[in-house]
Amino acid sequence: MIRPYQPADAEAVLALNEANVPEVGTMDADKLQLFVDHSPFFRVVEVDGVVVGMLVGLTEAETVYPSPNYRWFCQRNEAFAYIDRVAVAESARGQGWGPALYKEFEAWARSQGKPLLCAEVNTIPANPRSLRFHEIYGFVEVGRERPYGPDEEVAMLEFALSSEGSAGS
Repeated sequence: MIRPYQPADAEAVLALNEANVPEVGTMDADKLQLFVDHSPFFRVVEVDGVVVGMLVGLTEAETVYPSPNYRWFCQRNEAFAYIDRVAVAESARGQGWGPALYKEFEAWARSQGKPLLCAEVNTIPANPRSLRFHEIYGFVEVGRERPYGPDEEVAMLEFALSSEGSAGS
């Protein structure tokens, strides 16, 4: 089931995040607390009492978040919903949890009147599975950035939310 993050999830969320590096950035207890305090959308997937997935979403209003990727979208768009990180345990992949998390975040973003979903995906080091997922979902690449130097690159992606239907269907 998908449910809101709870403090008891901290250890499992940190372990899940680290198991998904470099597809997601590292996260320590301080960064986790920043998300707990400032993320309006923080959901986990729980299966048989075990956290096997998560999605952390922000909006343009989260002024304390220093991520250069997030700031790039802030400079580009007045209003948006931003997927900072999504991770699914290897044992739970292929069961539809990634799309389910995105659809829930999309529905939440629509309810908040956000016109866009924004995300970035590593191109160096390459993350072809995530690039393909976002392409299928309907995201469009709107730029490439190297916020952390020449050995890392991300594709900046946006998905326009219309008032009808949902993506990834």
